[in-house]
Amino acid sequence: MEITCVIPAFERLDLLARCLVSVCCQEDVQVEVIVTDDSRTGAVRDFTANLAAAFPFVRYLEGARSGNPVDNWNHGLRQAASALLLLVHQDEFLLDPRYLRRAVDAMATTGAAAVLGHTAVIDVTRSSRFSRVAPLASRLARPAWFLPMVNWVGPTAAFVFRAGRQFDRTLVQLVDVEFYGRVLATGKLVTLDGICVGSLGHPGQITASIDPVASALADLRALAARTPPAVGPLQHAASRLAVTLRAWTR
Repeated sequence: MEITCVIPAFERLDLLARCLVSVCCQEDVQVEVIVTDDSRTGAVRDFTANLAAAFPFVRYLEGARSGNPVDNWNHGLRQAASALLLLVHQDEFLLDPRYLRRAVDAMATTGAAAVLGHTAVIDVTRSSRFSRVAPLASRLARPAWFLPMVNWVGPTAAFVFRAGRQFDRTLVQLVDVEFYGRVLATGKLVTLDGICVGSLGHPGQITASIDPVASALADLRALAARTPPAVGPLQHAASRLAVTLRAWTR
């Protein structure tokens, strides 16, 4: 397999179905799909089994069931058979049918640490500023230390990376950007043209149930306390600015 897509699932079969189909219909690429299921019912298991009958590269795994969603992410990553990985949440979906093909080729030809595909955010609860802020931030603030202020990468589905890393289960609001920063510290980032990923904002999101400012500030304090700082020396000094900007760009 050229690339593994890990899809952490929790209930919401309607979201998962669209996500899975968008991955399974990627063109001209050998993909492994792993669904890690933390659901309380068997709906995801049964749906995945039926889909696997038509797409044998789809695998179902019972989730970590630890109560921490990040454990479910890492559980799937550890089971991947490919050297390239993509973590796609069930409320995300691939819009470009050749996104994975283009990402695999870019990684092979450039030796990059990661590939970024642009994201369109569709938020049913409020207007999202991400599509305006992220492109500007990505051009002006490529250094990884800027990520805690404005997540210019976007959702994990926009970030193809090499195997061998796990997400930090001790973080909440900044678990994604801390991971991006670690990866980007090892090499360059290649950006693909066009919109590759769709992300749906909805009331059931985990991030909708937490205080974004309080959780981001707690994460920033935890990161700043590490030696050396995980993302950069400006992190601690910029913590309050970071949470303000992140709250504004939601």
